Amino acid sequence: MRMKRGRLPLTALRSFEAAGRHLSFSKAAEELFVSQAAISRQIRELETFLRQPLFERHHRRVELTDAGRRLLAQLVRSFD
Repeated sequence: MRMKRGRLPLTALRSFEAAGRHLSFSKAAEELFVSQAAISRQIRELETFLRQPLFERHHRRVELTDAGRRLLAQLVRSFD
């Protein structure tokens, strides 16, 4: 899936929102019925599009960056 310039795809935003809530790409994948690799790819593409990291990746865990926390707060309100 290639992102079109200027448009954020809903699937990437939804993947990020689920991963951010769970702080887990695997749990987000289970929730959305996709593979962990798909979640990882969509988030990586979203980070490229936004030109900033949304997660700090550690061995077997992730943490939100400041930008990730801000985006997650907006998306949780929007999706609710």
